[in-house]
Amino acid sequence: MTLFNNKYYIIRVGDFATNGNKKIFYSMFSTCLCIEEYLSTNSLDCFRIMIGSTLVWTLIEIFLNKTNTRVIKPMYVTDFSGISMKIPKYLGIFLQGFQEGGVVTTFGLYFGDRLNNYNYMMLFHLFIFYIMVNVLLKENGIEYTRNKVKRIKTFGMNKQIYNRVSSHVVQTTNASKRQINTFASIGIMSYISFYNAITLYNNPEHFMRQANMFLAMIYVCSIWTIIAYYKNFRKVEIEIMREDGEYVSKKPTFIDTFLILGYDVIFEIGIAYITFYNWFIM
Repeated sequence: MTLFNNKYYIIRVGDFATNGNKKIFYSMFSTCLCIEEYLSTNSLDCFRIMIGSTLVWTLIEIFLNKTNTRVIKPMYVTDFSGISMKIPKYLGIFLQGFQEGGVVTTFGLYFGDRLNNYNYMMLFHLFIFYIMVNVLLKENGIEYTRNKVKRIKTFGMNKQIYNRVSSHVVQTTNASKRQINTFASIGIMSYISFYNAITLYNNPEHFMRQANMFLAMIYVCSIWTIIAYYKNFRKVEIEIMREDGEYVSKKPTFIDTFLILGYDVIFEIGIAYITFYNWFIM
């Protein structure tokens, strides 16, 4: 029972979800895709999956926030003059739910339907490039705060205070720490997988469309995950249970990291998000 005896965590690092401008941009871009699809094909499928998955993910984000599973710091929008304004908490949670749910599913469905169209694939990869640049240029929470502390140090902070602040920075930059192999998590994921498989079996005419949506989602999310891991925005931790029942930390190997983050992309995004297709499109 190694799967349940040991503990496998995915950790998000840094000031998670504080940039409201990017959330609004992603949301507006997704809405534009929905409008373009309606105008060109007279289909509301993208609108339906975007609205439905956004509402569901907003409820999930509220739950994660209430249970302190995910720490979302205040979100801000910045105008063209550089002035920042704090967004109300639940509006920020809605924008986060929009990005986590509506944006991903809309991208998957819209571009999945157009995998054989060169022009749309160019647009798809231009937006992926935009995501890559944004993540690569962003400082993670530890880097940003350490640099800030170093600047303070140059103005006379003594070494003892500096070390204490730096230690505090390292301990408080995790935005979320989620164990992926709890009985509840594995049980829910198993149920979702079984539900999607049965639904697809009863509706085989949707197979290719779901497969294309699945491929588009895991493609963009894999690229984001790799870059986020490279930038230390996302990492994994492992705790191994000894024979006496105590847990000890184990340094993740490359294979450990690949399998844990791969599970997140393929199952908790790809397969789980196909549920939205079954709920709102089928």
